[in-house]
Amino acid sequence: MSQHIRKIFSLKDIKHSWILLLSVTLFGISFYIDRLYSNDPIWIQGSFWISFTLAVLWGALNYISQIRMNNMYKKQDDIQEYVNQLAMSEEDRLELQTYLEDYVQDLTEQGTTKEDATREAINQFKVKEFLSLSKNTMFFNLHAHYYLIGWTIVIIFSFSLVWLIGIITFPKLLIILTIEVTLFAYGLGFFGMFFMYKLIDAIIYRKFKELF
Repeated sequence: MSQHIRKIFSLKDIKHSWILLLSVTLFGISFYIDRLYSNDPIWIQGSFWISFTLAVLWGALNYISQIRMNNMYKKQDDIQEYVNQLAMSEEDRLELQTYLEDYVQDLTEQGTTKEDATREAINQFKVKEFLSLSKNTMFFNLHAHYYLIGWTIVIIFSFSLVWLIGIITFPKLLIILTIEVTLFAYGLGFFGMFFMYKLIDAIIYRKFKELF
């Protein structure tokens, strides 16, 4: 599996998912009730706006939570934490972790303290070929956001599955339509959010270069 595929399906990278789930639930309920009335009650319109506001709030908080100092500039003294942030298979992570721990043991046997030996071992692997495996982009401390594409793919698959179930069983069932519309709306939102995040990344990166 390529590194890009691993990054795309790092679905756990999403933050504050409870806010997004609340937005999705409120949107779905609002749409379902809206279809039951010929004239939209004012509170239905309000609930749509609230669900949209929650989605925007999630987008902002999720982006902020993804910003972190690049590991190139961090002082690290935990091998497992360092290895876990690399976009590698579990087998490769274990192999690298074992290698680094053996390196640390060799240094400690030479009289180096365990803390200094751990930092030295990690620094030895902060080279280009290993940094290219990082989930972070070249924008120093900005996340790559590929997980948004992964979630878009998951939603497209879910939408297709629900659509097929609806066609085969109950094509006019309101709950099926509600799920389809909700998946379509938030799938489109994830896809658009990826490009929005990338645009913000570019703006921040340009400002960073101007300052430094």
